[in-house]
Amino acid sequence: MRPVQFGIVVMSILLTACNTLPEGRWQETSPTSPITLDIKNNRIAANAGCNRLMGSVKMQGDQLIVGQLASTLMMCHGEDAKKEEALKQLLGDKPRVQMSDDQLILSTNTSSYTFKKQPNMEDGVTRFIYVAPEKAPCTGLGPMECLQIRESEEAPWTLFYDNIEGFEFTPGIAYRLRIKEFDLPNPPADASGKRWILDLVVEQEWVDNQ
Repeated sequence: MRPVQFGIVVMSILLTACNTLPEGRWQETSPTSPITLDIKNNRIAANAGCNRLMGSVKMQGDQLIVGQLASTLMMCHGEDAKKEEALKQLLGDKPRVQMSDDQLILSTNTSSYTFKKQPNMEDGVTRFIYVAPEKAPCTGLGPMECLQIRESEEAPWTLFYDNIEGFEFTPGIAYRLRIKEFDLPNPPADASGKRWILDLVVEQEWVDNQ
């Protein structure tokens, strides 16, 4: 009798996990233009590199049900536009939810996306930065190109040797970003002690250098 009861308890736990809204910040494991999802208090905010999509969200069985989405109104180009349409399609198709530790998988009959749990963005320090439309030569372990950033329009450009997680730079576009800064507990001796994660693309515009 006891093994049967144990099996029932285990099955109940598994079913509860499948029906639980995956709250938190998630980032797609794709190396280019990763999708980010912020899920909290029955609301979702999603970004595929251009506009921020926002709406209500709930679980229905093992499916994620997203209400009508509102969106910021930035112009999206090329691959950013395609990926944003794919994200809208994913969220509109009631994807199935699978969770394991810090991994989230959203899947439909035609697509599957894998995400990794990110730090709580509310714990990070908010910073706003401008990113120049062109990179500049710099030297790290060898010759390379670095982003040029500044925190005000009056400040000079400075070289940024690290990366901004969730941000994909496109030459010719000037950006203003809202980022979250986190301290790294044990950074390598030759690396930054800070971790920057993209929170929002506030502005972006094509710059004509001709």
